Amino acid sequence: MDMELAVEQLNQVIIRHEQTIEQLLQKVDAYRAQLQSLDTPIANLADEPPPPHY
Repeated sequence: MDMELAVEQLNQVIIRHEQTIEQLLQKVDAYRAQLQSLDTPIANLADEPPPPHY
């Protein structure tokens, strides 16, 4: 009986993790789409002048 309870609890944890991962993947896709739709490209760090030395 204890083994069945442990398996069920672990199954519920896995289900919650899968749901969380799916939500995060959807957010990443939305952020990627937002970034791709920007009118101004994000500056390349190689184009930035080096900081002054102190």
